[in-house]
Amino acid sequence: MASNVKETEVDTVDYRSPAGEDQPAKKENVQIIHQTKPGDETKGGVLSDATAAVTKTVQSAKDAISGHPTKESSK
Repeated sequence: MASNVKETEVDTVDYRSPAGEDQPAKKENVQIIHQTKPGDETKGGVLSDATAAVTKTVQSAKDAISGHPTKESSK
């Protein structure tokens, strides 16, 4: 493994139940390892962009309903 890869280990629990059988799920302790390289991190990604778009749309709707001009239309 390259030395520039960052590993983050997370301990968690996995519950598995046999397919097609009426048996209780079995609990198993597992460890997840996330590997990232420099540059893989983003500044928020898709969710951040979606949140910004929704916020802008809601503010535009509020401005339209209240009769207040938006920053774009007042230029």
